[in-house]
Amino acid sequence: MSRRNVRKAANALIQEGLGRQQVFDTLNAQGTGMEVEALANLVRYIPSLAMRAHYRVAHAALLILLWISAVSKSLFGVGLAVERGWSQLPFVILLPAITIALAIAIAMYRTRSYHTVAFVTGIGLVRMITHTSWAQADLWAWVSLSFSVGLIALAWYLFNKMASNYEVYDEPDGSKRVVFPPEPSTP
Repeated sequence: MSRRNVRKAANALIQEGLGRQQVFDTLNAQGTGMEVEALANLVRYIPSLAMRAHYRVAHAALLILLWISAVSKSLFGVGLAVERGWSQLPFVILLPAITIALAIAIAMYRTRSYHTVAFVTGIGLVRMITHTSWAQADLWAWVSLSFSVGLIALAWYLFNKMASNYEVYDEPDGSKRVVFPPEPSTP
């Protein structure tokens, strides 16, 4: 099986309501042709329906923050283009477009996108911290700082919860056993 077909099969099993451990065990028993740890790594990044339900509020909050970020970056970019000339428009559109693409990926539960959100926001945060005179900072600078820190913290939190790592144990017969953390209980 190709990696893409294995991912589709894993998604189909997740949509049936199976947990990540069950999905891994099922696919491993079917014989995908993948190494045990490669299969476990693929399954790791697909959150189960129970995880999606358990972390839906935090997930929705992250999506809202990303859309607010995209709108604010768009408004800032338009103001910048008006001020410096419309020749800057392609560069002004780039950051909101990246933010929108990340929001769409997160809405589709692409858990690797949480890393990218934290990384891109972290770069912006470092730039903001180094280019702001904090002794004379206005309210907007503090709001922007808090917003960025919240976005990074929420993205890392969700990544660590929804794509939590697995344990690999060596069996006496030389095989490897993969154990995923237990799924959260649904309310």
